[in-house]
Amino acid sequence: MSDEKLIAIATEHARAIFNAPDLVYDPGLVFQNIRGFDSVVAVQFILAIEGAFNIMIAEEEVDNMNTMGDLINTLRAKVQPSEAAA
Repeated sequence: MSDEKLIAIATEHARAIFNAPDLVYDPGLVFQNIRGFDSVVAVQFILAIEGAFNIMIAEEEVDNMNTMGDLINTLRAKVQPSEAAA
């Protein structure tokens, strides 16, 4: 899957979960700086991403995921080039 597709899907889910319709992808965007971010919303976001890409993200990976860029790097490593999101 292309980076553009990974970013589009991840951003769509971030907008929905964080209730931030104007959110624009920025690899340096720190999740904790998104208005409304808290631990419950963070878990909801990770679950949504796992479901969208049909992957599992380990707790250690989540702990090291601070920015949208970190998320895309994780997805790039886990999602096969030919896979399509559900």
